Amino acid sequence: MQASARVVETFDVPTTGAASVRAGGGADTGAAAGPPPDGAAPPRRLSRRAIEVVGILIGIALVAQVARGHRLSNDEFWSLAAGQWMLAHHAFMGLDPFSYTEAHHRWVTDEWGSEIALASLFRAFGSAAYSIYAIVLGGLCLVTSAAYARALGARGGRVVAIVLVLAIGIAGTVAGDRGLDFSLVWLPLELLLLTKARRDPRWLFLLPLLCLFWVNTHGSILLGLFVLAAELGWSLIPERVVSRIGGVNQSHHTGPLALALLGSVIASCLTPYGPGLLAYDVDVSRNGQIAQYISEWSSPNFHSVITLLVYCVPLAVLVACIWTRRIPLLEASVGAILFVEALQTQRLAVYVLIVGAGLAATLPARAPWGATARRWVGGALAVMAIVIVALPAVPAGSVASDQPVEAFNYLRAHPGRIFTQYTWGDYSVARHRATFVDGRTDLFEGRVLKEFMAVTNLTTKPDPLLSEYHVSYVVWAPRTPLALYLAHDPRWHVVNRSSVALVFARR
Repeated sequence: MQASARVVETFDVPTTGAASVRAGGGADTGAAAGPPPDGAAPPRRLSRRAIEVVGILIGIALVAQVARGHRLSNDEFWSLAAGQWMLAHHAFMGLDPFSYTEAHHRWVTDEWGSEIALASLFRAFGSAAYSIYAIVLGGLCLVTSAAYARALGARGGRVVAIVLVLAIGIAGTVAGDRGLDFSLVWLPLELLLLTKARRDPRWLFLLPLLCLFWVNTHGSILLGLFVLAAELGWSLIPERVVSRIGGVNQSHHTGPLALALLGSVIASCLTPYGPGLLAYDVDVSRNGQIAQYISEWSSPNFHSVITLLVYCVPLAVLVACIWTRRIPLLEASVGAILFVEALQTQRLAVYVLIVGAGLAATLPARAPWGATARRWVGGALAVMAIVIVALPAVPAGSVASDQPVEAFNYLRAHPGRIFTQYTWGDYSVARHRATFVDGRTDLFEGRVLKEFMAVTNLTTKPDPLLSEYHVSYVVWAPRTPLALYLAHDPRWHVVNRSSVALVFARR
């Protein structure tokens, strides 16, 4: 939909000139067609604001339908369990309560705020909390991004195009019900505040408050501080240098920006763990072992159409900005750096898409559409709305089919320690069974994770390690190396089997 600058611009209801785009507004050009014939009623057109509202509603509907069709897996299980533990104990996490390998270590949960929010919704609405969580945060992301695009000068159809592409890119992510969903609200909100602060620096004083919420809901607070530092850095560049490279939207409020950055860093230290939470986020971002084992920290797989969209659209818009010699300083620099990093760590790709929304909003307007083009676009939006409504849904709280539900149903009557696959450890937490490792890779990195991978890959004999940790049951996928090994090991035998998992018990 927005694979090039041409497509992005086509959706725009143009302003009267480039100067009005820079000013963030523009007069409606509908009067240019001349007065209607005598006695004929003037054609009624939707206002640009109404068009934007329709686009936002369609985008939220897409997020809602994807969320309603999402089945639970992986981090969603321990995120809810952590929030429920904190609500039940009226305390923040101390020693890890979910594993038997790291139960003596402190777990720094940098997403404690988002986990409590999810658990509170679950307490109020049951399994429907998962969908509510995703729809509310996804909707806020789209609304905030639309306001950010408008602050940069986008109007009408261009805002719709930005919102719809963004909705397609983030729908699968927000359906995962994680702290990352909050960061998809905080980042466009920060960009909106910085955009408004170029005219009125008083907006900058809201940034420390934003960082206070950000650091207590997700570890991507480092991105927020980086964006603010980039804005401050560009304000120090001489204006003649900026003009020479075609840069636009430079802030001239260096002093207030410096104070805002200092206040934001201080606010980022106001956590239940003190400044240690910010230091912990820095350590995780630099940890090579975590990146080695978590798929979302690895390089992207471009076999997916959505992945291609997320990467190609911002890149195409950035190229268009360079081609037109109107380069938004903050968005272009942050977007370029994030794009390079996202080629190595795909979890950053969704942030590239949000920054790309700001780039698209600054592109020059094009000539107005004729009636035929408007009808085609209206029909396309109607078709999209029908497709969204037709997307399948599943009962709230449904578990993904690749989770070992039957195995844990069997183990419900059989106490004992369980050794299970890395991607099933989170479900083990949901079933109130202690884990060897689970999706909280940052907690287990080091010796425990190395031992787990050694057994998984059979680079060491499993029995000594399983005996050392007093493991009674192994839950593993059939026809895998470890399952085949245990099937021929006289110390173990299968006590339950399904197409998803085998349950081995120690003889």
